[in-house]
Amino acid sequence: TARPLTITATGQNRVYDGSTAATVTLSDNRVSGDAITLSSTSASFADKNVGTAKPVSVSGLSITGADLGNYTVSSSTSTTADITARPLTITATGQNRVYDGTTAATVTLSDNRISGDALTLASTSASFADKNVGTAKPITVSGVSVTGTDAGNYSFSTSANTSADITARPLTVSGI
Repeated sequence: TARPLTITATGQNRVYDGSTAATVTLSDNRVSGDAITLSSTSASFADKNVGTAKPVSVSGLSITGADLGNYTVSSSTSTTADITARPLTITATGQNRVYDGTTAATVTLSDNRISGDALTLASTSASFADKNVGTAKPITVSGVSVTGTDAGNYSFSTSANTSADITARPLTVSGI
């Protein structure tokens, strides 16, 4: 009679990419020397989110080769793998302003998130290096935070750097 072929899947860890797609390596308990090839039609995580030892379903298992008639095979198996956090690059763009005697700066934050992911960026402060007029003046942004449904799928720096101009303030002089 045909030998039951036990196919084992080993899940491959990967970085978050916004999908449930998984990659597995298949192995089996074939008789040494038998010519068979294993394949599957799909492998997927239960959800797209970061986590360790996440369930992976493997379906459409099949065998081909000269000795395939000697075996029976199940059409699915399962395993686990990790999805690790994707590095999120946060970019600050400084806004030019007129001299006001302070180092306060305004910035706009952007990032390289996976299209469709729900994230909100914020920072607690943005400051010019000094209060004086100048072009391309360094700005330090601190307290960067990321919130939203998909925030847990990313790792990020809590600071950023950029630059902007402080232009001269018009001075109005009036006579007595």
